[in-house]
Amino acid sequence: MVSIRILKRILTIMLMGLACVAQNAVAQNLETAAQQARSALERFLVAWNSGSIATVRQVLNYPHITHSPSGLIIAESPEQFAQNFTMLRRQGWASSSFDEVTMHQVSESKVNIGVEFSRRNNLGEIYQSGFVFYVFTKQGDTWGMQYRAGLPGQQQIDETIKNQARMEATAAIVGFFNAFNDTDHNALGRVNHVPQVVLNNSFFIHAEDALSPVVRPDFPQMEEREDWDHSVFRDLSVLSVSPERAIFELEFERINTSNEVYRRVPALWVLSKRAGKWGIEFRSLMSPTLNLIN
Repeated sequence: MVSIRILKRILTIMLMGLACVAQNAVAQNLETAAQQARSALERFLVAWNSGSIATVRQVLNYPHITHSPSGLIIAESPEQFAQNFTMLRRQGWASSSFDEVTMHQVSESKVNIGVEFSRRNNLGEIYQSGFVFYVFTKQGDTWGMQYRAGLPGQQQIDETIKNQARMEATAAIVGFFNAFNDTDHNALGRVNHVPQVVLNNSFFIHAEDALSPVVRPDFPQMEEREDWDHSVFRDLSVLSVSPERAIFELEFERINTSNEVYRRVPALWVLSKRAGKWGIEFRSLMSPTLNLIN
């Protein structure tokens, strides 16, 4: 007769094996997503270098967000997406190259990508370089670029200026979490810009005014539904910064009244400085790595 101890040991080994299989499957899915997003990035570059707006429109996902220096430009459909290739050519542009590509955060339906790029003239000479941040999403079976935000190359900006911008933008993030935990909508309004867009995994949310739940959360509902008590952020790092824009990678957690973490979400936030004030203008929220909400 097999003893209870041996049965327990066999069961433990089986459960560990199942957990290992599940982890391997998740890792494989993420690797596949990263590869597919990278392929979509290459397709976008080919389309871009064609100089054909019709071709570029075919490799984007919608609603598409261009984060311009003046704010968010949203194209709800391919016909609304605009790019002035004629002006680029007048500036000397003949093609662009992606010199360094970094996958920052990966989920099964969304990948955040940073790219160091160069613009080249007819002789293949570089006349301008910079950094662009992309969000690629999977809609149905199709991967496409859904968000883009450009910044000057980091070597082009004085270190003192970058440090000042980094410090001010970081203070805005700290202010956001302080206001959030104080359930202070007025204080939240001071560190949020509107319009604002959130890509929650691949779900598009457009906050058109200060009354949107994106910038004015329903705290009583969170407390009742989730037993929410407070939120924290960790692993904050700046990907790129300029005097008017900063792109941060972070992870935030929600904690209940028993001081237990019940939700953990990797994210990427883009802050802009408008009228002398830093505020959040775009958020890319990935799939939770921990989610204990029923």
